[in-house]
Amino acid sequence: MCVDIRTVLRKHEEELRHFRRDLFSTDPADSGLASVVPAAVLEQIRANGQTVPHRFGPVRSVTDRHAVLTIVGDILDQAVLLERPGREGSVLTLSVAAKHKQLGTRQAVDPAEARAWVEAIVGPDWLPHFYSAGNLSTVGGTSAPRQLTTTYFYLFLGADGVPHAEPEHQLGVTLSPLADAA
Repeated sequence: MCVDIRTVLRKHEEELRHFRRDLFSTDPADSGLASVVPAAVLEQIRANGQTVPHRFGPVRSVTDRHAVLTIVGDILDQAVLLERPGREGSVLTLSVAAKHKQLGTRQAVDPAEARAWVEAIVGPDWLPHFYSAGNLSTVGGTSAPRQLTTTYFYLFLGADGVPHAEPEHQLGVTLSPLADAA
C-alpha cells in the first residue's frame, strides 16, 4: 500500500529541508539539540561513538486523523549499535512515532505511512538500502497492555559512506529490506 503524504510535505517543506541538512551534516553545530545539551554530555555522547539525534515534527498523520507523527534521526558507529568492537562504518537510524494529538498517548504508526516519511527524508535512490525493523519500542504501565509503537529503520554505511547489506548482528529483531516492500 502506498500512502500519499504530499499535502503534508508541502506544509513542512522547510522544516524537512532543515532536518535533512542537520541529519546529514558532519558539523555538530548544525544540530538543534546540540545547542541545548551541556558540553560534558556532548563529549560523552561522542566518546561513545554516537551523535546527537535530530528531530522532525510533529506533523499530522495522513492515515489517522487523531495522530501526529515525530521522526527522529540518529547516526551511530556500527561497532556501538552492533556491539562489535573494531567494526567500521555507521548506521543511520530513523524512528517514526505517533501520538494522539488530543490525549497525548502513544499509538502505533501505520507502516506504509512510516515508510513514506522515510522515503520523503532520504529520497527514492537511498530508500532501497534501508531496512525496516518494525515496531520496537513503547511506553506504558503495568495495568495497560504494552503495544509496540515506534517504527525503526536502519541504513548501514561502510567507512567509505557507501550503503551495504545488513551485517551479521544480534539486535534481536529481523530486518526487512525496504526494497522488498516496494
